Amino acid sequence: MLTPKEAYLNLKRQAKRLMLTGDVERYMRTLRALNELRMLQTGKLA
Repeated sequence: MLTPKEAYLNLKRQAKRLMLTGDVERYMRTLRALNELRMLQTGKLA
């Protein structure tokens, strides 16, 4: 099982690859997932 930090870093790498390939829709989806994970880690998710 991935630690929260590993999950975040994997998503970040994936987002970077998507940005470089120009897949905007999947890139935006990945950024939203990153933001959600960040909020869960800081406890700010409503």
